[in-house]
Amino acid sequence: MFRAANTAPDGIRAPVRALMQAGAFGMTPLFAAVALLTGRRWLAGVLLAGGTAAWFRAKAVKPLSGRPRPSGVLTNVVLREPIAGDLGWVSGHTAVATTLAFAAAEELPASARPVLAAWVNAVGFGRMYVGAHLPQDVVGGAGLGMMLSSFLSLWTRRR
Repeated sequence: MFRAANTAPDGIRAPVRALMQAGAFGMTPLFAAVALLTGRRWLAGVLLAGGTAAWFRAKAVKPLSGRPRPSGVLTNVVLREPIAGDLGWVSGHTAVATTLAFAAAEELPASARPVLAAWVNAVGFGRMYVGAHLPQDVVGGAGLGMMLSSFLSLWTRRR
């Protein structure tokens, strides 16, 4: 799976990278601002809290595994951009995207869910495409995001 994503054609780099970066921590305040501007104050707060928690939790989990990025464990990895940090598991981008998608899915119409799912998958694919993560990193990030979004959902229901 990693090889298929990592050796995909260079011609798809721009759209893949654009979708992938929507899982970066810096996008969390942007998504929260969009929710706020559309009159969804509660969702804005949930997105801001969830995206921030996902990013910092992913950073906290990485040292527990100690596993390097793909280029540290495989040969012939195509690196399409500089990769920050030396640890791979879990994908912070995927954790953020999953947390944001699950949080938004509770507030948006059901018809938005396939789009949110496609976006999370595109983020994971993009992280493998650029050579930053292995499939298990992406799955770990998605799992972390699902766990955090579940806590957010419980927390928001109690309020």
